[in-house]
Amino acid sequence: MSSWGRGLLQSDDDYKIAEELGAMFGCDLLTFSESQRAVIVEKMEKDGLLSRKMEKILSPQFVPPISHQSRPRMVILLVILAMRLGARVDAKYMNLMHTLAPHLRNMFEQLQLLTALDEYKNNGTPWIMGSKNREETEKAKKVGRTAYDAGDEFFYSGLGHSADEKPSSHTYSKYYWACRADGDELLRCVRCNMARYCSKNCQKHDWDTHRTFCEPLEPRSVEVPDPGATILEEHLSQPKPTG
Repeated sequence: MSSWGRGLLQSDDDYKIAEELGAMFGCDLLTFSESQRAVIVEKMEKDGLLSRKMEKILSPQFVPPISHQSRPRMVILLVILAMRLGARVDAKYMNLMHTLAPHLRNMFEQLQLLTALDEYKNNGTPWIMGSKNREETEKAKKVGRTAYDAGDEFFYSGLGHSADEKPSSHTYSKYYWACRADGDELLRCVRCNMARYCSKNCQKHDWDTHRTFCEPLEPRSVEVPDPGATILEEHLSQPKPTG
């Protein structure tokens, strides 16, 4: 299975899981129109269908359709897909996601999930993922680095944002990485510029876990004026310098 980025829903395998989860609900959870979104959300929320499907996957008797797929990733992706739709997710499963976050492959995925959990309004407002799809990734490679985008395969709107709020390209935790508290005085890991802590002791306590995922990265926080796809189209249409 190929991948085109380090984030959630940036691999053929994640798309396959999304397809299998969609089959459980009898609809496409990945690609949908606004009218289809409303129908899917109504279906998910009726008689607690989303929670019942969640319990089915969490059951020890559940066997993923493909042997290398894991139950934790399937549950995480189901919550993320539900958020993208704007479906209401029971607090029980939102809390469970914090426990499952360390099962994710890297810090990008972990921060995407934790940001969604912290900022998702859970009131019917969809969550916009920061991950580029394959087509947007190819466009980003052609564009290169811009004022809004690092030109990489991952971000055009950072870690994600609520559909009723302006996107930002920030790629760092807004909350204390280990204890999940928030505050103004945040210490940032100087190596990855992503994880932040309430104190040196908190950072030291988390290092055994964090160092597994920590990688050198530049800090980034730029306000994005428009959705990333539009930005990419604008930059692709601009004449390239010659000579």
